Amino acid sequence: MKRMKKIVSILLAMAMVVGMSLTVFAADNNQHTITVTQNQNDKTSHTYEAYQIFKGDLAEVTEGEGEDAVTRKVLSNIEWGSGVNGDALLAALKKDSAFNIVGEGDDKTNAFVKCTTARQVAEVLSGSAFGSSTVQNSTLTDAFARVVENNLTQTVAGTASNTDEEGNVSSAPIEISVTGSGYYLVKDKNESVAEGGAYSRFMLEVVGDAAATVKSEVPSGDKKVYINGTEAGDANNASIGSHVSYEITSQVPNHVGYNYYYFIMNDRLSEGLTFDGVGSIAVKVGNKILVKDTDYYVYTHEHEAGCYVDGELTCTEYTFRLAFANIMDYEVGANIVVTYSATINDKAIVGTTGNPNTWNLQYSNNPDDTFDGERTDGENTPGLPKDEDSEALGQTPDEKTLTYVTELDITKYANSVAEDHLLAGAEFTLTGTSKQVVLNTVDYYEASEKGIYYLLLDGTYTETAPTGTSYVEIGVGTAQTTTGYIKNEDGTYSVPQNKADYIGKTLYKLVKGTANDYADVNTKYEKKTATNTTYVDADVSIEMTTGKDGKISFKDLGAGEYTLTETVTPEGFNTLEPITIVISFRGPEVVNTGDEPGFWGMTWNGESVTPNDNGIFAQDVINQSGSLLPSTGGIGTTIFYVVGGILVIGAGILLVAKKRMSNR
Repeated sequence: MKRMKKIVSILLAMAMVVGMSLTVFAADNNQHTITVTQNQNDKTSHTYEAYQIFKGDLAEVTEGEGEDAVTRKVLSNIEWGSGVNGDALLAALKKDSAFNIVGEGDDKTNAFVKCTTARQVAEVLSGSAFGSSTVQNSTLTDAFARVVENNLTQTVAGTASNTDEEGNVSSAPIEISVTGSGYYLVKDKNESVAEGGAYSRFMLEVVGDAAATVKSEVPSGDKKVYINGTEAGDANNASIGSHVSYEITSQVPNHVGYNYYYFIMNDRLSEGLTFDGVGSIAVKVGNKILVKDTDYYVYTHEHEAGCYVDGELTCTEYTFRLAFANIMDYEVGANIVVTYSATINDKAIVGTTGNPNTWNLQYSNNPDDTFDGERTDGENTPGLPKDEDSEALGQTPDEKTLTYVTELDITKYANSVAEDHLLAGAEFTLTGTSKQVVLNTVDYYEASEKGIYYLLLDGTYTETAPTGTSYVEIGVGTAQTTTGYIKNEDGTYSVPQNKADYIGKTLYKLVKGTANDYADVNTKYEKKTATNTTYVDADVSIEMTTGKDGKISFKDLGAGEYTLTETVTPEGFNTLEPITIVISFRGPEVVNTGDEPGFWGMTWNGESVTPNDNGIFAQDVINQSGSLLPSTGGIGTTIFYVVGGILVIGAGILLVAKKRMSNR
């Protein structure tokens, strides 16, 4: 809209061209081309229309003499153009309180109240007060453009689109051909902008070929899930029962030209994720921490079991919606950061498929609409439109993050792997350490007239108000008085040089105040709370016992190092040595559709284990039978029989050998 300020600043000059050197006059049926360059971030289709607002006689004006002479094309004898209903526009300008800028205080009058012609309107627009004043964060020239747009005729001077017959959108500049010089309003054709785009309008001088770059912006945002305490991405892994922390980043949109701007963040959690509640949300714009129910509002919806079919959410409601009370209160371009958390529940999808969290942004996309903001009616929902279907709202594409969970299935066998060797009654404990999110409520202080706290120099806050240095009355002086202050005629206090001056005088003592301990004795602060998320090392300890099928399943595992210990061994079997298990995870770097797989890895006592196709690990564990002590009829007597037999045989061999020796 800076271009509009520049244009109106020279309207008066063109209305007053008499007295300048007019070297050429031309009949105003000239053909001109308006070249419109799209905002590079806006990839949606647009159809632009050009309307002639002011027209006049085209002249070449030379100002100055000699080397200082400057020649330019201007319009003289300004009239209403073919694209605007002049009478209706003039009446609307006079009724609009936005233009009550003449005078002081409550006695200000409308700047256009005395206007009867297009030329007089141009003179008002070129005034310094008009160009420098603002209303609701929009310049008055933007307000003027809004009134113009509401009083256009059906006469379109030219039109052009960035979309071909097959619906392909081009990023190349758009050329609009018009006939006649003047001042033109160029705007998006009503109901022509596709979802995800934004309507725009601007005015420019056309006394030859002209060019303009669309300034309207399409808001955007980025959704991430924290992988650890400092790193965030499109995917992470976690264990069931642990918290997952999310971060949304965006920027305050260009709201110039709007009387109210809707800015709504929508979040939809899948069945395996449970929203940690409004208390987990923290919102920050620039360096300011926003306050719920003052700066923003949160509307939640509890999804019931019937909302999910095969784990997919079929309901249209969002888990929660965060609506800003008035995004126009903040500087355009300021960073917005929203954090909140959810808990992995027992309905989480396990394996290579992630649990999605989906987010999008709704925003005002047509400055021509008059929005209501915080309504005073009985259906007041601040920050949300009363009837969204009838409001001009754009919506960004869905942003998704994925959280993955894996599972370890163990089957217990006796002595060997066989269907008839399944072993029940073995109790295992899985212990380890993994990173988990912890929610912390923190206090902070914000300057407020309602505050009761003061800021001390050491950075702490106190409810005790500062006190100044004062003199407190302590009695009447006598001949024996040697210390104290007396009050002088000029209102000051002093210690008399002559002790006799104490006699009969009111005595005072100096009480030093505390003001010097305060950073600011005048500013009060209000104590508020916010929720922060931090990552800590969390101990994991899960106990499970094999059933008749010999199976146990540890379903709530994320990446980490674990120890599997057999704490109860079935009678007659040897206890297993503890097993070291290391689980690793690699998620997709970018999530687009939400179907991107995650990849799990595991080692079992240092040996790599390949997961099933679905990302779940399965391991067989064998308990060997214990050794039995010797008993009657057992191996104990057998050993004696064998040894005795050997001795008998040996004695026989020895006897035969001796006889042979004797015979010789």
